[in-house]
Amino acid sequence: MSAVTAGLLVGAGLSAIAAQPALADTVTANEATRIVSQYTGVWTTPPTQLGNGETTDAPLLGNGNVGVAVGGSINDQTFYLGKNDFFSAAGHAIEPLGRIVVAAPSMAGAGYHVVQNIARAQVSGTYTLGAVTLATTSWVSATQNTFVTQFTLTGGSAQNISISLQNGAGGTPTVSTTGNDLDADVAADTSGSGNPVARIAARTIGDSQSVSGNTITLTMQPGTSSTLVAAIESDNDSSTYQATADSMVGSLAQSDVNTLLAAHEAWWTSYWSQSYVEIPDKSVEKSWYGSLYLLGCVSRSGDYAPGLWGNWIPQAMNWNGDYHTNYNYEVPFYAALSTNHIAQMAPYAQPVLQYLSAGEALATADGYQGVLYPVGISPNGTSADTNLHNQKSNAAYLASDMVMEYEYTHDATYAATVYPYLKQVGLFWQNYLTLDSTGTYDIDNDAPQEDDAYPQTNSSVSLALVHLLFQGLTDMSTALNEDATTRTTWQNINSHLAAQPTTTVNGQTVLSETSQGAGFVNDGNDVDIQPVYPGSQIGLDSSSALLTDARNTIGQLTNAWNGGNAPGTFYAAAARVGYNPSTILSNLDDEATNESYDNMAVHHSGGGIENINVVTSGLDEMLLQSFQNDVKVFADWPAGTNARFGDLLAYGDFLVSSSMVGNSVQYLQANSQAGGNFVLSNPWPGQNVEVYRNGTDTGTVSGSRITIATSVGDTLELAPAGTPLATITTELGQTLAADTTTSTSFSTGFESGQTAPTWTDTVDTSGGGDNNVTALCCGVAGPEAGVRTGETAHTGNSSLMYSGSADGSDPHAYLKVFDLSGSPLAIGSGKTLGYWIYPQSNATSPYVPAGSDDSSCVAVDLVFSDGSTLRDSGAVDENGNGIHPADQCGHLTLDAWNHVTVNLGTDNANKEVDRILVGYDQPSGTGGYRGYIDDLSIS
Repeated sequence: MSAVTAGLLVGAGLSAIAAQPALADTVTANEATRIVSQYTGVWTTPPTQLGNGETTDAPLLGNGNVGVAVGGSINDQTFYLGKNDFFSAAGHAIEPLGRIVVAAPSMAGAGYHVVQNIARAQVSGTYTLGAVTLATTSWVSATQNTFVTQFTLTGGSAQNISISLQNGAGGTPTVSTTGNDLDADVAADTSGSGNPVARIAARTIGDSQSVSGNTITLTMQPGTSSTLVAAIESDNDSSTYQATADSMVGSLAQSDVNTLLAAHEAWWTSYWSQSYVEIPDKSVEKSWYGSLYLLGCVSRSGDYAPGLWGNWIPQAMNWNGDYHTNYNYEVPFYAALSTNHIAQMAPYAQPVLQYLSAGEALATADGYQGVLYPVGISPNGTSADTNLHNQKSNAAYLASDMVMEYEYTHDATYAATVYPYLKQVGLFWQNYLTLDSTGTYDIDNDAPQEDDAYPQTNSSVSLALVHLLFQGLTDMSTALNEDATTRTTWQNINSHLAAQPTTTVNGQTVLSETSQGAGFVNDGNDVDIQPVYPGSQIGLDSSSALLTDARNTIGQLTNAWNGGNAPGTFYAAAARVGYNPSTILSNLDDEATNESYDNMAVHHSGGGIENINVVTSGLDEMLLQSFQNDVKVFADWPAGTNARFGDLLAYGDFLVSSSMVGNSVQYLQANSQAGGNFVLSNPWPGQNVEVYRNGTDTGTVSGSRITIATSVGDTLELAPAGTPLATITTELGQTLAADTTTSTSFSTGFESGQTAPTWTDTVDTSGGGDNNVTALCCGVAGPEAGVRTGETAHTGNSSLMYSGSADGSDPHAYLKVFDLSGSPLAIGSGKTLGYWIYPQSNATSPYVPAGSDDSSCVAVDLVFSDGSTLRDSGAVDENGNGIHPADQCGHLTLDAWNHVTVNLGTDNANKEVDRILVGYDQPSGTGGYRGYIDDLSIS
């Protein structure tokens, strides 16, 4: 080990490289919490993709260390436990840690309804068989390695629930008991020495339990709740991991679990508060938040970095589940940068730094200076596959995240930690590049894709990554005041590297993978365009000729939009060069709807958690670009499409917020986290710009590009000249304005500033009318459908209250709520109606008769422009129940929020929505009904 390496690893503990997250403002925190609370994953049948060694379609939980995938139904439900550090010492492959199998045999055949709540990082299940319902709520504590599942039994008689602890392969582990705990000891591998080992310590709180072998039997009484708590600790967490696991759960009371849950939810609230986006395409918006949920589950400061598939490891995983260095490992972490989740970057550098000594040895063995990294590395300086696959660029690819993190944050402490590694990568390229007779540095024999046959000259992605590397070294050495002489060498190489190679395809000049060798390849990868992203060498400030070549390349890479390896970087590249934004957004919608599982994981063949970056960076680069040290808001955004975002991170450590309404930017807010010049393209071309600094008007500035000096902590608010600060403040807090063009989606949470009902308490005489339904009570004129604030809401403070009283034969009432006829909402083939409904019983409304479920005989209804209705179209909800209000009777849980979704394209493709109604219909109904509806969307 070199002296440089030894010194670096002494200080390379996870805490040493954990950059602090930038602090978002209150508006961003509130908006982010409001928006993410709308999004859940819903299953009505158990997941099926748990045994293919790739991305699973199961409900997912995680705390950046422990991951849990939920498989099976309640009579044989398996919680698959994975852990980022559980790599075999012999094979260097990540291994499954264990399983917790929950079985309620008497519930076999029960209905299956499972919801993944990303705002709270919980998975809830409802399993109903006849009059018996067993409900579960599961979560992995955000603050310690503890898995929790609460059981609630309603109806029937006593139930026995078995809870079995298994090893990662599903076999019986070594078990013991400590007090009330059942302990299972497991190992990552049984061959060789040095394998990680772990303990699962489990017990229940509440009803009575007994232990036999590897199984806890919980006996539950109707009307009671019990809680399973299981600590998962490995010897990487603590040398006393067994005792630690037992101490974590051995004396827990339910009050302690409640405290742990409060800390868990507080962590996630803080996480969501870092940034937000709000756009009309709710499928893309949901995928943006869903991807960030997965990022928060797999990566945390102080823990091992996630491998190819994150910490969801149901079985032996493909490609060892290791850290693939030629794109897979780097790409998911890019998502943490622009979204202002810098803390999720913290584990990234650790395995890279740990491999440095081996990388130096590999370079020396091959006759080079500096470092060489193979395609696959593992934790603690190991590798399952030391094959280079004809690639020299892996170490430079690994450097890209480090350089980008520094450029985003200007964190000198972080720079000092990774700088020695970057210097070793630079040393390799200083000596490997060849200087031709024209004074140009070329790259010889470096394959752009694995195992490309030699010769391969001037790999385009390597050229870009080397540019990025030397720019990062120049900037960091300047900030650290080190290596001034060598800096001159880096700058000279950077200015004399070979140009990006090009070729001709279908009569267009496009970027090529090499100047000699592979050429242009349209195979579902996007290597040809990676000089743009992550290489960061082409953007909107580049020459028009280079931009044209890059856009042509996007257009010719027809297989990359949904390619196996491309989407994680392709969409961001397309946005960076100003490719048609409507095309990008349409394809992102396809990623979010057709290429995603219900757990919100974008999935392509061969692709793992790198797909966290598909929608996040793809959308972020459309909304905000800064990589050319020039902030551009709505840099590549479709005309006529409103959008807003808060506290996305820009180069130089600026948190930027802005809003677009009617093709005009309303404001730009920038918070300076590190000081320095804030450089931006004028969002109001040809206009003077009013500048407020920390609430004080500093006058106007002008020009197509504006530079404003800042100090640490400064907040700038910019708007067209003459705009009062009060106007900017108001606009900052506004929710997304409706588009000025034809609507493509609809959503409201009935909050102030959101789309408000067109009508209140108004029967739709042409859309269903009313019959034998009168007022519920209290002197009102008839059936009701109107906004209520401060009563019961799914999110926020407001919701739509409905009520009435059935009196006579065939009672029904259809009340109109929203008028969309001025700009009918086109269904197309892929839109979904979604809403939350809270039907009340006598327990929560004295005006509803005891024992009545009439409040559940209610549904949101649509009247289409051809006069037909959703209720009579044959459409069904996610459970297969008809969406006619009468068909919903008895299928909604009273006094609880129920999520209802309807695939509108199945029975109503290509129709247009004119009106949105709330209908009550119960042919045999009698007496009062009442409830609430919230978070209504069609997207």
